[in-house]
Amino acid sequence: MNKDNKYNYKITFSYDGSSFFGYQIQNDKRSVEEEIEKALSIILNINNIKIYSSGRTDKGVHAINQVANFFTLKKINDLSLFLYKINKLLPKDIYIKKIKEVSLLFSARLSSIKKEYYYLINYKEYDPLKRNYELYKSNIDLNKIKEVITLFKGEHNFINFTSKKEDKLNNYVRTIFDIKISKINNKYLKLTFIGNGFMRYEIRKIVGTILAYNDNKITLKKIKEYLDDSNNEDNRKIINYQAPSEGLYLYKVYYK
Repeated sequence: MNKDNKYNYKITFSYDGSSFFGYQIQNDKRSVEEEIEKALSIILNINNIKIYSSGRTDKGVHAINQVANFFTLKKINDLSLFLYKINKLLPKDIYIKKIKEVSLLFSARLSSIKKEYYYLINYKEYDPLKRNYELYKSNIDLNKIKEVITLFKGEHNFINFTSKKEDKLNNYVRTIFDIKISKINNKYLKLTFIGNGFMRYEIRKIVGTILAYNDNKITLKKIKEYLDDSNNEDNRKIINYQAPSEGLYLYKVYYK
């Protein structure tokens, strides 16, 4: 038993966001957070156990390696057995991949240094079986995609690329370290975003804007105006373009 009689556990998990109303608990709506907390409460025999995630995902967004931590006064002696038991309790659209004991100072959100998401576009042929896991769009101009993506790299004020109501700590400033483009099986275009953090709808609005430029609906000059506009919250001009949620995946959360 540690000196504080308290234990902190880090979990890494994946989920299919199709049938959830987002990650965060909501009244009378199914959420990833609630399902995991219910399962933990049963196994640990603790009421109202709380998990703290690296961040929230919206309705329909998927996760490959989401991370959260939770505190308990009970030490988990057999982590492999615990992993087996919780996955038996959880619904089939959530799966806990790993669990480990970590320092009491570890926070899944505050300890992260960067995050990686990707957006999947099927440009070949519409597939109704995968409609919840990709965006179908046939008229992709790869040269135009490469051209516009460069605008979003680096540090910017993304005040017009999020629905977040306020951001007093960072003033809507985020850094996108890299945006990678890859083609998969001559069928998919995968856009990978690596940054120090992303706000609500930010990636979807960026992807929506990229596709709007692909379709000649917006110019590079106009995108720059939206991107470099640091007006206050009362004078925001939030961009209208937003890609649907089904093509977005939280791939990885990085820690030191």
